[in-house]
Amino acid sequence: MTDEVISLRVGKELREKMRAHNQINWSAVARKALAEEAEKLHKIDRKKALEALADADRIRKSGVFDGGKTGTEIIREWRDKRK
Repeated sequence: MTDEVISLRVGKELREKMRAHNQINWSAVARKALAEEAEKLHKIDRKKALEALADADRIRKSGVFDGGKTGTEIIREWRDKRK
């Protein structure tokens, strides 16, 4: 794995607090926090995708689109109505 370099700005007060604890590997703290946040967002995205899939299945099973037309035909019909 090749590492990427990022930089970030922190306020003067925070930087002073960090300097007071120079025994802490602040890069490691930042990496862990960023990884945790990215994983949390990934789970949220996955949850939203699964919910959307469940909604689509529920709509499909409801029969609202049953009329003997394919999805493509329905889209074409609505596009033609907009003209």
